[in-house]
Amino acid sequence: MPQRPLVPSAIFVSGSGTNLQAVIDAVAAERLPLDIKLVVSNSPDAYALERARRAGIPVSVMAWDRPRESREAYATRLAEVVRAHGARLVLLLGWMHVLAPEFLESGLDGVLNLHPSYLPDDPAADTVTLPDGSVSQVFRGARALRDAIEARVPVTGATFIEITPDVDRGAVLSRRTFGLLPEDDEQSALARLHAVEHDVVIEGILTWLQRKV
Repeated sequence: MPQRPLVPSAIFVSGSGTNLQAVIDAVAAERLPLDIKLVVSNSPDAYALERARRAGIPVSVMAWDRPRESREAYATRLAEVVRAHGARLVLLLGWMHVLAPEFLESGLDGVLNLHPSYLPDDPAADTVTLPDGSVSQVFRGARALRDAIEARVPVTGATFIEITPDVDRGAVLSRRTFGLLPEDDEQSALARLHAVEHDVVIEGILTWLQRKV
């Protein structure tokens, strides 16, 4: 059977990069057919950059110069760097910036995002049915995990989606639930959630690739 060609990819990160590391390891183990061309961070202090350097992956620090640059110009600049490195797929793994439509409309094959909550199949829905049949409110936006903790829901999750101009309302590629503890704060919950996210990311990438065949 012929080997599947590697998909040239860029990964956007803002923090420690545990999910980046999971993807790097999966690529090295030949579990993911990706060729990681570039890792981009909007923070020069992101430890994810060190993870990329150790793996021999080119890195680019691209902060948004808010006083002198529009959101649209920043999105265009990001897209130009991705294209210059030959990437066709972009993975947002802990990327803390909402991309303007100019990035999504720049001709890439796909832009996929990891979101720290359990999102519904229906992008318009504001409730989601969990695997046990219970119904929960949907948590979107940058504060999703914190909002779930403050709402005192027993279960949240992680979801990998395709990005659209409507924030956190793209097609679901993979998702898993995650139980919250009564004593959880955002930091303690996130530390446990990472292990769930790693599986969701890898499964979601494989799902996207299968749909593109």
